[in-house]
Amino acid sequence: MEKKYLYKLFIVSLCLFLGACEGYLNEIPQNKQKLSTTDDYDQLLNNAYLTKAVLPYIDVLTDDVDYMAADRQPNFANSADTYLGAHLWDNSIETTMPNGDETFEKFYNSIFNTNAIIGNIDNAIGDVLDEAIVRQTRDHIKGEAYALRAFRYFYLVNMYAAPYDPATCEKEPGIPINLEMTAEDKAYHRSSLKVVYEQIVDDLEKAIPLLENNPMDTDKTRFSALAAKALLAKVYLYMQEWDLAIEQAEKVIKANPALFDLRDAGENPVIYTETPLSYWSPEDVPGIGYLDEENDNVLFVNGINELYMILSGDIAETVFYPSETLFNVYEAGDVRRYYFMKRNLSGRLRYVKNRYYSLSYSNFVVQLSSEYGYTRAIRTEDMYLILAEAYAHKTDGISTAVGYLNTLREVKFRTQDFETTGRLRADDFNQQTLLETIWNERRREFCFEEQRWFDLRRTTRPSITHYGITGNATSQKDDPRYVLQIPQKELNSNPEIGANPR
Repeated sequence: MEKKYLYKLFIVSLCLFLGACEGYLNEIPQNKQKLSTTDDYDQLLNNAYLTKAVLPYIDVLTDDVDYMAADRQPNFANSADTYLGAHLWDNSIETTMPNGDETFEKFYNSIFNTNAIIGNIDNAIGDVLDEAIVRQTRDHIKGEAYALRAFRYFYLVNMYAAPYDPATCEKEPGIPINLEMTAEDKAYHRSSLKVVYEQIVDDLEKAIPLLENNPMDTDKTRFSALAAKALLAKVYLYMQEWDLAIEQAEKVIKANPALFDLRDAGENPVIYTETPLSYWSPEDVPGIGYLDEENDNVLFVNGINELYMILSGDIAETVFYPSETLFNVYEAGDVRRYYFMKRNLSGRLRYVKNRYYSLSYSNFVVQLSSEYGYTRAIRTEDMYLILAEAYAHKTDGISTAVGYLNTLREVKFRTQDFETTGRLRADDFNQQTLLETIWNERRREFCFEEQRWFDLRRTTRPSITHYGITGNATSQKDDPRYVLQIPQKELNSNPEIGANPR
């Protein structure tokens, strides 16, 4: 029987991790490979974090990105063409991707690595004699593996399955769940949406005490207890478990209330201006990276940045731009509009790299590489907006929700503009208008962070029209294409999974 594609990936990842399976692993049957030390497992975990899955097409699907067909130069092989199928919501967005949609494969690869860690690390030996330290290391790594597995499943289920609805989740197909530690020659079927979310919650509930009770000094490219709590708050929001979302988000803010403060940047005329840019230079775009892992508000970062090349490269490389509708959703005095994007001399909006890095003359060219920066982050800003949205759903929660919104908005507006255009007043809202305001705030705050598509899915699934070389495409209200198709190579190997309706 042909090996199922999903399950071969585990072996591949182990081979990559350990240098083409050299050394002692060669003496063990492939499907029974074992690691022995805590350092082995730590390296495998690092490999699981560093999956090369990048999802620029998630933002290309949204109303935050436009395609300027008139600007495309047919004599060039535009890198943006790779994502044109996604931008036009082809029944299979893979139609223009040379290697197909690799996200499914890469994320399951990461999951299989976490499975190996969770299932075996309790027997790992340490490189110190102190058993207490060895146990602490084992438990911490295990906690990270649980959190990362939850993170991967959260993305997969929000790409390849329908949005969570408490009324239908028991019958709605989700994605395959695999908790096996080895690659087995068998096919998996989809679990229900309810079961998938229960698995995500269970993983995070196991991760948090392991990470809290066994703290280790790691950077923000790896999960901490606080980042796991923040992810759990988001999961509960998606499940419409408002009280549980509030509980977790409040825990995060109590521990770390930090927000990225743009008030000083708003006083800089170079930042806060409509003046078009002829060339990206440090003088043109001052400021520090919005998603820099050194920022106090950033809890976790993951995912290699490719958005710069898609949204800000030379015209020969890309014809995608930030949309005018995104630019116009920012209110007067909102510094984020100019911090995230600028116009060129042709009047086109361009994406500004300083979202990721502080630009400096010495490394300016290097930092423009698509290999630098993160597209995926967990930040405290999300906790404030989760609290606002969850409280907005409560009968007496409007005032509290507006309070959280104002706390966030105060540090994103120029000081002189906040009281006139930034501050919101509870008396101006009913539940529906407040929710719409919160969703727009999410759009402003998280543009190009792989959140807009998920937010559109779980809230309104509106009609969107995009424009391409050969014509227009419209995603209708509640369009089934809000659920991405399972990649074809996976369906070829595992037909039991089944294609999503079209």
